[in-house]
Amino acid sequence: ELFDILWNNARARIRAEGVNELTVNKHLKDVQQITFQQCTHLDHAFSNFDTTSFEKRSEEIAAAIWMHILLKDEEAYNDHIRRLTAYVEYQFANIVHHLPEEFFREGRIGWGNIPDFSNMIDNEGNPMDDATIFEDDWLPENWTRAITEAGETYYWDIKTSQSQWERPA
Repeated sequence: ELFDILWNNARARIRAEGVNELTVNKHLKDVQQITFQQCTHLDHAFSNFDTTSFEKRSEEIAAAIWMHILLKDEEAYNDHIRRLTAYVEYQFANIVHHLPEEFFREGRIGWGNIPDFSNMIDNEGNPMDDATIFEDDWLPENWTRAITEAGETYYWDIKTSQSQWERPA
């Protein structure tokens, strides 16, 4: 059931990007293959390196991010990878230790905030210009953006389970 929820969510996100309906399943197959490889790699990191091996586990998570998300980009910034690694660690703790079991079974996962990418440094240690953050990218606390199977955006309060079409103020 959880797989179906995640599959439908991915299909909705692809549709929301305006991908031709005839190619949606092809793109889903590609995403599924990359995601499976990434999940296997992350499973290896979390299964083989517990919290007593935090440094080794973080290195393995960073390797998974570099390989499966950044597609082995030799120009990827170490600071970027480090922040994404911290995000994955946070999400793991959130799901495994804090998420109510019933929410997990229903696929109702309140993801944490995206990493803060301000004050980034390049691989030589030089400060980088901050990216422009648009007001529409931020939501009030406890609210998350979701997408229907048809690709329409709606908003969901993870604390109250309230959902609405209008962006919360």
